[in-house]
Amino acid sequence: MVVQLSHRKSLRWVPGEPSEPTSTLVLDVGSYFVDLRILKSNGSIDWAMAGKRTILSESPRKYFPLPSLNDVEMKQRLREDQVKCQWAKEICSQNTEAHDDIGEFEDLPNGDALEKGSMPNPDNNDEIQAYEEVWGGIDVPSSDEPAWILRSKDDNGITFVGKVGEYFQVLRKRGEGPFDALREQKEGDKWVEKYAVGEKLPSIKELGEGAFNTKSWRQDTDVEVAGVKYTVYALEKA
Repeated sequence: MVVQLSHRKSLRWVPGEPSEPTSTLVLDVGSYFVDLRILKSNGSIDWAMAGKRTILSESPRKYFPLPSLNDVEMKQRLREDQVKCQWAKEICSQNTEAHDDIGEFEDLPNGDALEKGSMPNPDNNDEIQAYEEVWGGIDVPSSDEPAWILRSKDDNGITFVGKVGEYFQVLRKRGEGPFDALREQKEGDKWVEKYAVGEKLPSIKELGEGAFNTKSWRQDTDVEVAGVKYTVYALEKA
């Protein structure tokens, strides 16, 4: 199963030029994701979402070019050597839960991944527009401690809490309006807050790693952390 950390290096609205106005980090564990994009300019949420990721199609990305293939055939082979994913958002800061996102990935020579697709462009009256995003991976060292994503629903709203390696991310949607977000990162032996937007959220920096007792957790079961009931959406060893 999937355990990965990804940071976005650039976004390009076709046919414009690529740029990266955000600090974007995505936690993927099993079939679920927690995606937070913070504007570098003012620390506000550009986009935040969490939900389920599905691989729609996948084909081998390594192959040996054959001399008998012409240019058209080679381009077709390249198109086939891709992964197509769908993201179903359970919560979204832009209120686009009804719209599933679909993108295709291909490997770049430097090890990054190029994602192509189409989605509403908030800078263009939410018109559906083609985009290209370049993603880089963050190493997740092997550990006895699993990566995980929890989800709760109560009077506070719907909350996703995720931890992969030394990164911890929390998103909460309160009704149809306000959206809260938290990102923390372990530096040395201490957890450090990187971004916090909105109301107070569960913090591994404050609660400590011991509050998240994964040894007793099982996927698709309910657990309690700091008095709050969560469902274990994903639980995977790196």
